[in-house]
Amino acid sequence: MAAIPIELPPAAPASPGVPTGYDWYVVATLFAVSVLGYVDRVILSFLVEPIKADLALSDKQVGLVVGTAFAVLYVIGGIFLARVLDGRRRMPVLAACIIVWSAGTLVSGLAGGFALLFVARMLVGVGEAGLNPAAISIISDRFDATRVQRPLGLFTTGLYVGGGLAMMGGGKLLAELAARPPQHLPLVGVLEGWRMVFVLLAIPGVVLAVLLLATVRDRQRASPDAPAPAHGGAWRFVRANAALVTLLATSVVAWSMNNYGLLNWYPAMLMRSHGMTAQDVAWTYGPAFLLGGMTGCLGAAPVQRALARRFGMVLSPFALTLGCMATLAVTTFAGPLMPDRGSAVAFAAINMFVSAMSVTSVFILIVAVAPPRMRALFTGFYMALVNLTGGAFGSVLVGALTDNVLGAERLNVSLSVMAAVFGPLATVLMLFAIRIVRTRGIAAAG
Repeated sequence: MAAIPIELPPAAPASPGVPTGYDWYVVATLFAVSVLGYVDRVILSFLVEPIKADLALSDKQVGLVVGTAFAVLYVIGGIFLARVLDGRRRMPVLAACIIVWSAGTLVSGLAGGFALLFVARMLVGVGEAGLNPAAISIISDRFDATRVQRPLGLFTTGLYVGGGLAMMGGGKLLAELAARPPQHLPLVGVLEGWRMVFVLLAIPGVVLAVLLLATVRDRQRASPDAPAPAHGGAWRFVRANAALVTLLATSVVAWSMNNYGLLNWYPAMLMRSHGMTAQDVAWTYGPAFLLGGMTGCLGAAPVQRALARRFGMVLSPFALTLGCMATLAVTTFAGPLMPDRGSAVAFAAINMFVSAMSVTSVFILIVAVAPPRMRALFTGFYMALVNLTGGAFGSVLVGALTDNVLGAERLNVSLSVMAAVFGPLATVLMLFAIRIVRTRGIAAAG
């Protein structure tokens, strides 16, 4: 197996040179799905304190619900669904995923204890497992390699728009519902404010699933004579580049341990360390999350183009990811230790900016390297990896540090400890991966 330089793969033959208005409509629809998905995912983090009090959960149990429960079926379902999605049945599969995670959101609001809440978040996880593989595959089939960075950045902003809306809208909704007596729903019973938030969020998923099926057409992914991916081709590719893949994977794992712990616990940290109420967090951290994430995602494409002029198209996605990881190692360490709420929220915006750019850079890297008929699969592998590690255990490790070592009042120190350990590790491993790419290139799996 000969080593050859990495090159951006050409666009699928069926993709037009200039995107049409309908192509951008597809991106906008997927963006809306992404917003909803992340609202349903992150709203639990914002509602941690009332849920913990109502269901008598420990910090470790909160970590299991926020992280592990979501990740278990997200990992298993992600790889399976990615294979199905590479088989071209993308729209029906994605619509079904939306319905499943919306059902999980509904059940989250009806849970009477830890066990049912855990199961409900598993449903959210398996439903959302198909979102990113489907969207990355669909978008990259509609935009060629020189134009795909911008729509990928726009799609990725859905994570941060959804998170920001969950915090701002969820905080306002929770405050209004908390001021009222518990609501009585037919066939359900009496529901507290945090439960009503989940129930109301389950409704838009049905609407988006129908819209997707009715208005979004799939694109033929390649010309009739384009070869289908060989059975076992992905595994041969991994074996041919074992050192590079190992370094990339472990770098992403370390990054995700820090990143997921921060995302899931930062709102609770602001409440504990700075005496902020849920509504305070909603209207300070929420905008920081929203604006920092959006600008980071949309900024990835121009920054990559600037890096490409210096390092070339081959190394620019790697260089972008390296810079983001190095910066994030510093800012995620400093942010939780800030002495006042203003500086802590300001660092949250910085963290979101850099984190969002790093997430987008990884998606750009997958599209740049993976063959067109394997992009959903490699995206599924990536999402499975980060959720099996950082998603499943990053939040749990933070909770375990507070429960068993530092104490609940020092949640901010737990977050900084995570950053001090995993941030530099991720950066060093990515640097070694870049050295391999520069000296050996990437082997073709023949």
